[in-house]
Amino acid sequence: MNKKLLMLFGISLLFLTACDYFENSDTLDSATIEFNLSGLPAIPDTMAFVAWFENEDTSQSQPVILFSGDAVNGNLSYKSEKPVRMLQTAQLFWITVERKTLLDTLPPTIPANSRKILGGRFANASCNVGFGENVFSVDNSSAVFNLLTPTDSSNATPLSGIWFVDSVNQTITAGLDLPELYGGWRYEGWVEVNGVLVSTGRFSSPRGIDQLDEYGSTLDPLPFPGEDFLINAPAGLTFPLNLSGAKVYITMEINDNRNAGTSAGIIIFEGTVPNPAQSGVSYSMANANATLPTGDAIIKVDLVE
Repeated sequence: MNKKLLMLFGISLLFLTACDYFENSDTLDSATIEFNLSGLPAIPDTMAFVAWFENEDTSQSQPVILFSGDAVNGNLSYKSEKPVRMLQTAQLFWITVERKTLLDTLPPTIPANSRKILGGRFANASCNVGFGENVFSVDNSSAVFNLLTPTDSSNATPLSGIWFVDSVNQTITAGLDLPELYGGWRYEGWVEVNGVLVSTGRFSSPRGIDQLDEYGSTLDPLPFPGEDFLINAPAGLTFPLNLSGAKVYITMEINDNRNAGTSAGIIIFEGTVPNPAQSGVSYSMANANATLPTGDAIIKVDLVE
């Protein structure tokens, strides 16, 4: 007698609940796996999303190609018959971004240079999957910024620089309380002035310097994410700026090895600089978790008595 066992688990780019595996010696060697995700950032046409079910004890993993192209308007749907026995010993679940040219030759273990964008650990037949080692939650994070120009020796235009630091009691500390990300992601800071969006640089740790040093002057920058806007102004802007009234964002971006992007990805924090603004004052940002991706997935398995 055949029985249908339906295991439903919801997934967002923040959480994946109930990624089920099965320990039944009579389980048929087939299963239907369905993923329906929305709000995904775009990836290049040369890349693909790949899911991995991994056994941590043996370092063996099973790749499952989820999608061989770009998500359509941020949406990705997948349905296919896959062997279920790969789930019997699954301890970890990953989603990576891989080059399409390598899909036919993926090894049984996740390549060291793979860009992990989601991951989680199975417990009681389920797992929570997030962007970093700890499941990411904007609700438990915070962000503040300051206006100052540490690279300018004259300090003549302090409102022309933005740094994600907190200057409480004049001691500069990290202004972003965010988890470090998997290698497939980067954070990025932005300012929007008169409709022109400018990156302050990408970074993986909020307690370290970012990857961009494009617009600052001659002195050393702060050892935190941020940027002075003093030289090399992009089209549409004239430096130095007065950032009073500017919009400010923190986003998450797919790691494509660029130091900075040209358009914002997943906005996780947003704020507006007061007008008039003051230098050396910590301004808070609001979380924008309503913009985060959502989705679901279904696994159907045939069991035989």
